[in-house]
Amino acid sequence: MHDPVMNSHSLPRLLGLAMAVVVAATVAASPATAATPLPTPGMPVATQVTQTSITITWAAVAGPVKDYTIQVIDGPLVPWYDLAHSTTTSFTHSGLTPDKVYEYRVIANAQANSGYTTSSPSGYNVVTTAPLPDSIPPTKPATPFAYSVSTVAATINTNGSTDNNRVAGYWVQRQVNGVWTDWATNSVGTVYLNNLTPSTTYTVVVVAFDPNGNRSVRSDPVTFTTRAIQPTPTCRNSIITYGTQFTVTVTVENMTASTVLQNWTVTFTLPTADVLGGAFNATVTRAGDQATATPAFYVATINPGGAATFGFSATAPAGSPPPSRFALNGTIPCVTA
Repeated sequence: MHDPVMNSHSLPRLLGLAMAVVVAATVAASPATAATPLPTPGMPVATQVTQTSITITWAAVAGPVKDYTIQVIDGPLVPWYDLAHSTTTSFTHSGLTPDKVYEYRVIANAQANSGYTTSSPSGYNVVTTAPLPDSIPPTKPATPFAYSVSTVAATINTNGSTDNNRVAGYWVQRQVNGVWTDWATNSVGTVYLNNLTPSTTYTVVVVAFDPNGNRSVRSDPVTFTTRAIQPTPTCRNSIITYGTQFTVTVTVENMTASTVLQNWTVTFTLPTADVLGGAFNATVTRAGDQATATPAFYVATINPGGAATFGFSATAPAGSPPPSRFALNGTIPCVTA
């Protein structure tokens, strides 16, 4: 009896089998697992604000958290950047400027070799540091005016108020039981009033305030009346001509009580010789001298009390008639403004 002789053909085969066993063993020893992102931390909340510091806290994250990265935006056009790391769920940002805006968000970082990765950023919170002491109120605002008045809403605009520091915003007030009462506010001189009653007259004033809460005297009043309920939506069109070019503007209004206007169109006659230019808030298609404007998706639905405007430009040869016969949904004639 003797040992078998390994020939030149069997050696490579045995080596290949041995390597396959090693590779298989290696793969089996390292199971493939995809890293899982940690849950997103809760949005930071400001728990203490002074002239030079802000303390924020946030909800803890379940899982193998190493620490949290606090990110901040502290100026116009400044991107998010890492401010600090914390192993707890609170952080105090100090050395700040009084009456300045800071934005914060938090990211959870995973422990090494835990099978987890960094979380998505939390929601962000905007915090303003406390202002320096000040007792001087803003000056009296200009008389406001009302526009974009519908059946249920109106916009109030004012300006002209100044302050030794800055005007932080405006309150629109109305009388309730004979007392001027805060109604709506904004940080700029444009304030939006909603949930109004159709065919109702309102008288309002405006008060300016600064970061310390000092208030100006009231402006002179403005009076406006909301629009009446209409049985159907309506539209109006206007054409401005300059040389061989013209611009068309169409406004569709929904002053009904409860009808939601959806996927509306406006049809009109447009001479075939006219050359379309650009359009806004709608797409204009043509079939001979008939044209159809289909609204952009963001104005395709008009709720009661709402409105949408679209338009386009075109060039017409000499003697070509202007566009005409504008109609909402092909059945409601538009009024020429």
